[in-house]
Amino acid sequence: MKIRSLLLLTMILVSVSACATRPPAHDLAAVQEYERVNDPLEPANRVMFQANLIGDKYVLRPVVKLYIKIVPKPLQEGVSNFLANLWEPWTAVNELLQGKPKDAGKTLGRFVANTTIGVGGLVNFAEKRWGMHRTQEDFGQTLGTWGVGEGPYIVLPFFGPSNPRDTVGLAGDFYGDPAGWVIDSANVGNNFFLGIDLLSYIHFGMDAFDRRVRYNEAFDELYNATDPYVTARSAFRQKRRFDVSDGKIDTSDEDDLFDEDFLEIYEDDNEDAPR
Repeated sequence: MKIRSLLLLTMILVSVSACATRPPAHDLAAVQEYERVNDPLEPANRVMFQANLIGDKYVLRPVVKLYIKIVPKPLQEGVSNFLANLWEPWTAVNELLQGKPKDAGKTLGRFVANTTIGVGGLVNFAEKRWGMHRTQEDFGQTLGTWGVGEGPYIVLPFFGPSNPRDTVGLAGDFYGDPAGWVIDSANVGNNFFLGIDLLSYIHFGMDAFDRRVRYNEAFDELYNATDPYVTARSAFRQKRRFDVSDGKIDTSDEDDLFDEDFLEIYEDDNEDAPR
């Protein structure tokens, strides 16, 4: 099953990760800083972060920049709209789980309108004509709404910044997404790898690439940061807290160091992202 495969990979990652040494109890200032940062796996996290960054720099980043350069903007937007539309039913499910039935109804209305009048979701008709803005709700946010703490910071291979709550949320997204059920039912490459259908990998791969395209400016800022690792960690935490609280917190209260320009670009994409 999908969820078992992802959880297994997560447990393997955490179990083999080296932990940062906790300061001695008598060094109160160091202990407080250690607990505030909440990054006990920092040595292993930095290695994984650097590996992800190298892969991005020499493989993904050149492809993204070429894509942005040669693919017309309207076509880019069409691809983003189509992929975002596939997530709408799962967003509605999470809104129901979070006790927001009115939002869930609007999301389903958006999905029906964009799937039909919007030519399969290629055109964001509901927003352009009716002002129905897209919302973003995933299972990690749902867990946060239920009171599940984020836990220590971790960096996943390929997926990047995360934490235990959002890693379980990622598995929930992968397993619970109705679009994924439809894709799996096609059985194009059943049990292609780890029991997951080939089309599911293609779906998630396209979605990840599209998000990388939309966050391209943020990644450019990240590469210019003094310490990209700290910048990414802080921006991720602030964005997730912002998402879970539906924007009701002041991200400027974050104690961690961060690049304000990077965070602003990262959050500005909030309305148009598929999650």
